[in-house]
Amino acid sequence: MTLDPFILSCPNQELFGEYEKEAFIKAVAEMLTNEENDQNSCYRIDESEFDFGLFATNPIKPNEDLDVRRTLTTEKFLKTLAKKVGKCQLQNLLDGKCYTNVTLSCCNGAEQITCDPDHPYRSYDGSCNNLQYPSWGKRGNALKHPFAPCYSDVVSKPARSKSGAPLPQNRKLISELANFLDKYGGTSSTSLNMFMVFFMEVINSDMIGRATKRTKCPTKGFRGCRADGLDRSACQSTLSNPLRVPSDDLYYGESGISCLNFSPQEKANDRCELKHVGERNMQSSYLDLSSMYGDVPHYDANGKLPLYHCGVTEVVTQMTPIAVQFSTIIGLFGKLHNYCVDRIRSCPKSKGSVQERCRALTIGVYQKITYGQLFPLLFGDELYNLCGFDCEYNSHNESVVSMVYKNGPGRFPHVWITDEIMYKHQGRSQWRPLNEYFRNHESFDCSATLAGVLETPFETSRLVDAIVNKFYTCDGHRGSCLPCIDLARNRDAGLCPLVTFKHFIEQSFGEESQCYNTFDDMSDMFSPELIQFFAQHYEHPGDIDVMFANMDQRAYPGANMPKLVSQTFCLEFKRLKCTDRFFYSWNPNLGEGARHLIEILDFTALLALFTDIDEVPLEPFLVDSPKAAAMDVRKYLESVEYLYCQI
Repeated sequence: MTLDPFILSCPNQELFGEYEKEAFIKAVAEMLTNEENDQNSCYRIDESEFDFGLFATNPIKPNEDLDVRRTLTTEKFLKTLAKKVGKCQLQNLLDGKCYTNVTLSCCNGAEQITCDPDHPYRSYDGSCNNLQYPSWGKRGNALKHPFAPCYSDVVSKPARSKSGAPLPQNRKLISELANFLDKYGGTSSTSLNMFMVFFMEVINSDMIGRATKRTKCPTKGFRGCRADGLDRSACQSTLSNPLRVPSDDLYYGESGISCLNFSPQEKANDRCELKHVGERNMQSSYLDLSSMYGDVPHYDANGKLPLYHCGVTEVVTQMTPIAVQFSTIIGLFGKLHNYCVDRIRSCPKSKGSVQERCRALTIGVYQKITYGQLFPLLFGDELYNLCGFDCEYNSHNESVVSMVYKNGPGRFPHVWITDEIMYKHQGRSQWRPLNEYFRNHESFDCSATLAGVLETPFETSRLVDAIVNKFYTCDGHRGSCLPCIDLARNRDAGLCPLVTFKHFIEQSFGEESQCYNTFDDMSDMFSPELIQFFAQHYEHPGDIDVMFANMDQRAYPGANMPKLVSQTFCLEFKRLKCTDRFFYSWNPNLGEGARHLIEILDFTALLALFTDIDEVPLEPFLVDSPKAAAMDVRKYLESVEYLYCQI
């Protein structure tokens, strides 16, 4: 039952029509301006600049134009409302406490998706996984807030401190934290390798597609700063929001850099609903290799994927920025698909779609590796068992990625990135700077890339120069700041402070929460030195950004992630698995051959089949893994090739 809006204090609906007309005019004007900007070279990052491609934008397709315009209209309507009514009224409205199913008049009807309940294969865009709610998990949908976001104006403006003052300046905070960790964080050696980190990036790219604000034409990035970085650009695009660099910056101060390019993420509210709005997700939520297969089928006449350098598909070649290590790992799955097609086509009898059966097998292998091999190592036995990944399919929960995961703790692997990564070519090991791997992929030997990344351990407890100052650099000197981008997206997305999220997680896990009235109260999470650092930068412990969950010193026994981060991963990936009708372990359409092959095939098998590495690791996420002769692994895999005829 809807409560009386007059008792609750709600905005007057009679004025909505006037506000909507104004918002529509502003939205159309902005889209036209953006369209002009993407044709004007002074508004685009030039190919001679170091961050060319870092903020690349995809085009708005003709069938997406209406949705983007509706989203933009609703966004401008809500911003107007934020200026006209009190925060309490607006909060009640967006929380759904005022009126039932309120949408603007520019949205009429609902998206109609027709599903065939007997179709045995998952769709490419994520639709029809849930037959009752066909759009759940679909690409283009909004990410979800697990609880109301903490915007300072309830709608879009980033949060402020409890006193109302701005939160610590982005670049200054990250730069000084990196400097602090160099002094006090030490270096914690680990047996885990960078192969794991890049595979985690593959997973993230599969469930979260980059959705930088778009125009009708694709670009390699919109300008916010001058090319020399000394100031904001006179041609600053409305699609950018550059980050300020203080004059006393520890790294950039002497060079006079005062501006770093940054592009916000696109919101998604295509139904014009008056509710808290999330960012658009350009991939399906499911772990289905959508970042490799794309949202429409791409096969040749035989059902094989056209593959490029290191086995990547055309969809992957268009993703930027990616390091060659990412390409080589995701390329293993492209090669597996085609290997499967060749095996099936050699069978005496072959029924059904060859490409779809091989796609189901490839996705099953990928899901098995993720849940059966990666997560036990990340979580440790206690949390892995507590997570309850042995669930069954639940059609009543929505498959969706949360804003907090995407912009906060989900960025955790970035703290594991190293300054240099090994490249092992023809038996010789070279340590090469991280930035070299982002360009000229074709110049890298794929097997040498994988051999090197398998033997590159990562260090914890610090933020390396390669991501804080030199990320995506051309010359090894001036670069972007990856954690700064993470923090900016954290705040743009309206993520609530660390302690608020911690209380939410503790509720979810049935743990007792404690209050944080002073910085010393945070001794359960942080070292005394780090507490002092936060006290010097924030006004109150309740102001600390949720991104710094990655500094949590607590951990479950045997886990390789901080407690709060691992709990976040647990909730996120349990939901994605348990809402996936086609998850391999309960997919009724997989034949006995497919089930056996999924159990047999792992990274050890893929490395033996599709690389020139002579000895392949039995535990690929560990640096000092025991090894087996690739020839012996291949012989075994050849002995079970008959299983492909039973997929």
